[in-house]
Amino acid sequence: MLLGKCKLEPISLRYSKEKRWYTIECIEKTLLQNIGSGIECIDLTGVIYPRYQSNGLEQLKNIRDTQEPHVLVDNSGNILGNFVITNVEEKQILFFPDGKPRKVEFILKLKSYSK
Repeated sequence: MLLGKCKLEPISLRYSKEKRWYTIECIEKTLLQNIGSGIECIDLTGVIYPRYQSNGLEQLKNIRDTQEPHVLVDNSGNILGNFVITNVEEKQILFFPDGKPRKVEFILKLKSYSK
């Protein structure tokens, strides 16, 4: 999987896309009006071993900090569209004697972007 120029190998991927509904209050019942598609959300869970990928998480944080959309491509080469990183969550596990983590688990939250 690719997000911009950053290669990802997620352990899991969670996808959601909502439909937007407007509520219309009427005298005897409430009506719903479909007002189109909502935003696509993708949560990627992964693991980085800093000993072998020293800048992996920093690269994702730099992409997030650009505050620009990047093309997301799945493992089959399908272009999923433009996405922005809304959050990078990390959990450091197992430490070397110098305090550096041996393993970093992360969750990357993406939202679709359209002009």
